[in-house]
This record gives sequence, C-alpha cells and structure tokens, in this order.
Amino acid sequence: MRAYRSLAYVLAKLALRDHVAVFFALALPAGLVVLFGVAFGNAPVSQEAGRGALDHQLPAIAAWVFAMTGLFSVPMALLGRRDAGTLRRFQVTPLRPATYLAADITVQLGQAAVGLALLFTVGALGFGARGGGAVAGVIAAAALSAAAFLAFGYALAALLPNARTVPVVGNVLAVPMLFLSGATAPLEVMPEAVRRVAEFNPLLHAVTLLRGAWFGEPWSALASSVAVVAGLLVAGSAIAAARFNWS
Repeated sequence: MRAYRSLAYVLAKLALRDHVAVFFALALPAGLVVLFGVAFGNAPVSQEAGRGALDHQLPAIAAWVFAMTGLFSVPMALLGRRDAGTLRRFQVTPLRPATYLAADITVQLGQAAVGLALLFTVGALGFGARGGGAVAGVIAAAALSAAAFLAFGYALAALLPNARTVPVVGNVLAVPMLFLSGATAPLEVMPEAVRRVAEFNPLLHAVTLLRGAWFGEPWSALASSVAVVAGLLVAGSAIAAARFNWS
C-alpha cells in the first residue's frame, strides 16, 4: 500500500506537468461547454423532446473526453515511459505491475473526475443545464464509461509497439467513433446500414448511457448500452493484463 500511495503521488505530479494532457482533460471540455453554450444556449429543442440543447450535448462531451483519454493520453503516457526506459527500471525493483497499473488508473480516474466536475459545473452555473437525473446515477454512468475507455487505452498500450504509433492509430479510430456516436450528428438522419454499424461503436453506447443517466432514465432501459460499455471494460482489462510488460 505504501508503494501504491507513493507511486500514485509521483504519477499525479507528472500528470500535472503534462500541459497538453491537462488541457485536453480539464480545460478543453469546459471550453467546449462554453463555446456550445454561447452558440446555442440551452433553449428547448423540439427534435430532442423539448430538452435543452446544452443539456443534450453535455453527456456527449463527457463521453468524448473519456474516449480521447483512452485513445491518446493513456497509451501515449505509458508507452512514452516504456520507450524512455522508465518502466524497465521498475522491472528490477520489487514493484509489481499490478501496483503500477493501480496507481496509474487512480491518477487517470482522478483527472477524469475533475474534468467531469468542471464540465457539468460550467454547464449548470453558466448556462442553466439541468438534466434531472439523480447525481448518483450520473456518477455511476460516468465512472463505468471512464473506466471502460481507460481499459481500452491500456489495451492499446499493451498492443502497440511504441508511442509514435499512438497518434496514427488513435486518429484512425477516433474519427469513425466520433462520427458514429450521435454526438456530432443525429444517427436518425443516417442510412440504415450506417446505423447498424454504429451499434458496434462503444462511444455511441457511452453517450447513450450518460445521456440516459443525465435525464433520469431507468437503468433497465439502458441495459444494452451498459452491457457494451461493461464489455469494453472487461475486454480491455483482459488484454492489458495479458500483454502488459515493462519493456
């Protein structure tokens, strides 16, 4: 436990020194809320059952941030340390891989939690966003979604050869995931074939889950999205555990 606490503290300091990661995890989400709020406000939208425009978009922004963290921030940080030989030095110590990953996951989840709090605080205080769902439900949906995409990020780090490949692979995955998530354009206006493909997109289900929790929908109505997001968590964790190495 002492090794875990010490390592988590060091990794947290390193995370705060990574200005690019801090910008994308903390500043950018709140900035997007401000831009969207200024541009569209939170007036009711008839296409969204009379819900506010910003209310509808807030959960999508949160899910998008979780996905970008998994696609870019997590594998870049982990593979960057591996390429620099930092992880190889840990290998000759009594530190276990599970302890390192637990500390890193704690830091990443903490950063995601702060970003999520800023995002919804700006939306609520600045533009009157009010989803109506229970806070506990929103937190549970956000925790599951964040953990799932973190696991996805660790799986990518276990499979990719070095940090230089992360931007290429990340962008190849990010563009279709975002386009087919319902966050940028309603899936209802897309062809049936595109909608069928979108059902395999975990980001779509994270957006659906977070929106449902934000608007107070029962979890029974979100069961399929919960299953997909939880499946991503299990699969990513299994791949990361099986393929993780120090060098």
